[in-house]
Amino acid sequence: MAKIMKKVVACVLTVSMASAMMVSGAMTASAESSTGVGLSAHALTAYREGWRYVWGGTSYGAVDCSGLIWTYNGVGGIRTDMLAASSSWGYVSNGVPNIHGLGLHMPGHVGVYIGSGMAVDARDEYSGVVYHNVYNKNWVEWFKVAGVSYPENGWVLLDGDSFYYENGEYITNTTRTLDGVTYSFDGAGVSDMAPPSEAYQATDYSYASAEPAPEPEPEPEPEPEPEPEPEPEPEPSYEPEPEPSYEPEPEPESEPEPEPEPEPEPESSVESEESQESEEESESEPEEEPVEEEVKIIASYGDEDEGKSKAVYNIQTKLYELGYLSEKASGYFGSDTVDAVMLFQNYNDLEVTGIVDEKTYSKLKDGKAKTNFTTLEPDTYDDGENMSVSALQTRLTELKYYFDDITGYYGELTKNSVEQFQNDNGLKVTGIADAKTLKKLYNTNAKVNPNADNLVLGQSGALVVKMQKRLSELRYLTGVVSEEFSEDVLKAVNLFQKTAGFEESEIVTPEQLEALYAEDAPKSPDYDVLQYGFSGDDVAQLQSHLAILKYYDGKVSGTFTEDVREAVKQFQSDYKLEVTGIADAETQEMLKTESQRESSKVGDSLILKTATVSDNALASLAETKTQVHTPGDVVITSSDNGEMMRILAILGAVVLFTIFLSAVFIIELKRKKKNSVSEIDPNEFYRRRL
Repeated sequence: MAKIMKKVVACVLTVSMASAMMVSGAMTASAESSTGVGLSAHALTAYREGWRYVWGGTSYGAVDCSGLIWTYNGVGGIRTDMLAASSSWGYVSNGVPNIHGLGLHMPGHVGVYIGSGMAVDARDEYSGVVYHNVYNKNWVEWFKVAGVSYPENGWVLLDGDSFYYENGEYITNTTRTLDGVTYSFDGAGVSDMAPPSEAYQATDYSYASAEPAPEPEPEPEPEPEPEPEPEPEPEPSYEPEPEPSYEPEPEPESEPEPEPEPEPEPESSVESEESQESEEESESEPEEEPVEEEVKIIASYGDEDEGKSKAVYNIQTKLYELGYLSEKASGYFGSDTVDAVMLFQNYNDLEVTGIVDEKTYSKLKDGKAKTNFTTLEPDTYDDGENMSVSALQTRLTELKYYFDDITGYYGELTKNSVEQFQNDNGLKVTGIADAKTLKKLYNTNAKVNPNADNLVLGQSGALVVKMQKRLSELRYLTGVVSEEFSEDVLKAVNLFQKTAGFEESEIVTPEQLEALYAEDAPKSPDYDVLQYGFSGDDVAQLQSHLAILKYYDGKVSGTFTEDVREAVKQFQSDYKLEVTGIADAETQEMLKTESQRESSKVGDSLILKTATVSDNALASLAETKTQVHTPGDVVITSSDNGEMMRILAILGAVVLFTIFLSAVFIIELKRKKKNSVSEIDPNEFYRRRL
């Protein structure tokens, strides 16, 4: 039975492996046409269709984080480590390139960068597939997904918007004249006009590699025929019935009475009915009421842009620019958009419906609508419900003015970023995000930091800290590393620029930063002149020399601290050197010489003390052995005996140590002799003996 089970298991494993290989081969083949734009479209579809999160899921509608990427033609390489399979990557903290369909990575999780600062990821079983601002999640690296091709130059079409790539990235906040037509591109990279359809690069917009065949749509049930309305019962004509004619009974003969004149005959029933109906109609027909104008609906809950329609996108963009919507336009009219519309309508004295009609849409676009911005000042926090500071930091990050974590705290870095934005966008520089600043900040024509790829005097942030640390390593910069590109830092920068062959400037370009971070970056000309703020083995050696000479009693840490500087100053003063607190070549040489001399003195003193103890011990022993006691001599007391025992113990230790050294010397001598004999050829050995 066990053998049969083993065979069955082996067959199952074989079939599984073969199937996996076939699927992998099929995916690899289909991945040849996969593009970053197609991957972005795939991720957006998963979000809009509400795909579920299923751990390990790789099927249409049910995916995990890597499964979201893999279901687009099987791209991504190793599902458990897509970053490792990538050909190119970088840190999100340094900014995400303007490339659609990049992968995003953090420990244990991946997502897809859609572009324009937005991302999609399969989050968890509770959230499903989520659409969010890329800087609202702690992504660590961006990477090019294995099996996906990314455009270098030319037009691409994504979600109804046109983008133009140059040198591997889509362009933003600029214009281009192409084939005689001038196109304008906003901060998100979207063109104001679409190019000819043949200008777009070919893109595989497959939504999933494992999409099931669509089920046949059920035939529509025949609609029940409307029941015929009951015919109105004919109105009574109220035709006067003719009075019955009574024939008089015959009476006895008498003179005949004159016959009465005939009564006029009643009008015909038809004429009577028509007159009656006309009277009833005049009584039953209500008076005509004024017809209300039909309200035209532009967009409402559940609507989504399709094809070339951008109605929802435009509405969301205006709501975002006016501060009512916290996230950028997605093209889907969800509950967050409903809330934003209702708030906008309330603030602008419109009927609060959550539906964008012509009146609401007109108010959105007229440029006079009230905004929903609250002035933000330094030292303010998000309070849990109001995330205004986080939104501010996120937008500054998109425009490449802010490079630190999204903290929700309006600190010095945020203030500096606001000041730089205000300066670049023609606003009064205050460092306070007032309504005017925020309205400009959230507008699609807000100016992106023109020096985003450079580091400039006055700039603050993580990139400045990184630069200062490297300058300290190469010993261009001394002192404590800070977050600000100050005048002191500029001196170090200029020295590096001069040493590396660059023109001295207040701007550090990407080329200069690359040279600074290179392994073979030139060191400071004063690299060997040790001073405050330096660290390294040479500083540790300096501390050791100072400690031997009793100028320094601190820890040998390898860091040139204030205590070390004071010790150097004292040494320079005592040895008639220029007192600077900087250990130049002369000071270091003097320290080395004096510390060696002091070490020699200590060694000589130890030997002299040991010899003196030994001599005293031997002399005492000899005196004890030759002394003859006679009557009346002084007898050795117990204290003298104790002293004698201590001397003998020291002497014994010295003798034992000498014997030990002799034994080691003899053993080493024999070993060397043995090795020298073993190296001689045996024949030569015997020849020598003969």
